Amino acid sequence: MKDRFSNGYIVKTAGIMLIVSGIMFFLFETPGAYILGWVFGCLISMAMFKQLYFTLMRAVEKSERGASRYAGIHYALRYAIYAVVLVVAAKAEYLSLATTFFGLLSVKYVILAENGIRYLRERKGGGI
Repeated sequence: MKDRFSNGYIVKTAGIMLIVSGIMFFLFETPGAYILGWVFGCLISMAMFKQLYFTLMRAVEKSERGASRYAGIHYALRYAIYAVVLVVAAKAEYLSLATTFFGLLSVKYVILAENGIRYLRERKGGGI
């Protein structure tokens, strides 16, 4: 795929996922459930971000009414998947619900951090 925009965020999220997993390994006495929850949430977050990209690319090609319907259906589908992921994390003893939740937000963290750093660079004239 030649999509550098969404793939760039996914690669950065994967890097953060690995770094945080390593930190959790040394931080907790029994890190298994925490790391699995974090990785599970991050992987789902990256998959849903890519699905959002595909949804938007296909919606642009449709008529206004068709795009609205298509985007709405996929929006509801993504939220249903998030709900299922959280229910699975809550029921499974080998996953931490808290780290799964924060993993689901991982792409958002990466986007906010990158844009915040970009803003500070432009404001300070490239100092950061």
